[in-house]
Amino acid sequence: MPDRIRFAAYLLSLVTLAGCAGVQVGGSGRALTYGEDAEANYQAAYEAYEAGRCLDAEPQFRRIQRDFPYSGFAALSELGVGDCQLSQGQYTEAIQTYRRFIRFRPSHERVPYATFRVAEAFYEQIPSDWFLSPPSYERDLDATRRALQRLRGFVMQYGDDENAPRAREMIGRALRLLAEHELYVARFYLERNAHEGAILRLRGLITTYPGSGLEPQALLLLGELLREVSRLEEARQVLTELQERFPESSEAGRASGMLRSLPSTEG
Repeated sequence: MPDRIRFAAYLLSLVTLAGCAGVQVGGSGRALTYGEDAEANYQAAYEAYEAGRCLDAEPQFRRIQRDFPYSGFAALSELGVGDCQLSQGQYTEAIQTYRRFIRFRPSHERVPYATFRVAEAFYEQIPSDWFLSPPSYERDLDATRRALQRLRGFVMQYGDDENAPRAREMIGRALRLLAEHELYVARFYLERNAHEGAILRLRGLITTYPGSGLEPQALLLLGELLREVSRLEEARQVLTELQERFPESSEAGRASGMLRSLPSTEG
């Protein structure tokens, strides 16, 4: 997909291009030719990538890395290879490419971009409908958890980066997916009268995925369940928490009525 940062970095790299090339090939005329050739090749590869023609773009990016290793465009082309891999669904390969860039170019201005793209590659591996699966398919949680971990790490390290707002949106979706799964599994257990399993799932949702937007639903369901199994003091605590944390939610109104119906003490 188009990336304004890369194009800006591409322009900035032109500032130091001739100097880097001159050191390696000698002679101002030769350095200028080297730089111009690197620029022309990169521009052609980048335009192919922008047009969605990665079958053309990726080999061009690799050729720039081989033929112009002392140009600033070699580094940008390494990222171009990763971008092509990511756009083609080659997530493992893309992650390796971006991580290699970060490892060997730790001071490069494009490290934040590469870090974000690693997180994005994990995020893209989240199955679209896994959260509707029964508990025996919980292995599908791994991709979402890995994505959430890396997205959070990116935001913590590069909170002012241009990609940070997008990363925060992705974090929100990952949190909601994980919370939806926990809520689904809790109801799955309830249908089978596995009350303790449902209670554990609901508590896990509330404590592990704050900010998912599903906390009011989970708290209300947990309060109802605790009342049903006669754990009345715990039910009172949960319903009170719901009222205090989410007073504007529709669930808070229902919690108020439930609290009034609870006995003052257990037993």
